[in-house]
Amino acid sequence: MHVSKPSCQLIKKLLVLLIIIGCAEVSAQPEESKTVTIMLGKSGPEGCELLGEVKGSSKESETENDTMSYTERLIKARSNLTNEAKKLGGNNVHIVHSNNSGRYEIPGFDKEILYIGNVYRCH
Repeated sequence: MHVSKPSCQLIKKLLVLLIIIGCAEVSAQPEESKTVTIMLGKSGPEGCELLGEVKGSSKESETENDTMSYTERLIKARSNLTNEAKKLGGNNVHIVHSNNSGRYEIPGFDKEILYIGNVYRCH
């Protein structure tokens, strides 16, 4: 099969255009799709920009019914923490305080799981 020179040039231009469009799509991904690393320890990441403090809780309101399992509360608190970090433009959270009283079923005690951390943007 023989492809004429003008057709070959047209195909090359179309491929270049498709590659450019593909790159634009990748770079235009929403912040929600970006990963946030949660870290523990005495100090935050070195060489990163501190953006602020965030809180992630397993409860969104004081009147919320707490019938979720411990695992569901844990996932919700971590998810809320990472979502708050993304709002600040961060990709790392160093947890500086955690309250994990939600692990035990003690009547009359709050089962909230709470994380407080510093948000960083690391390159």
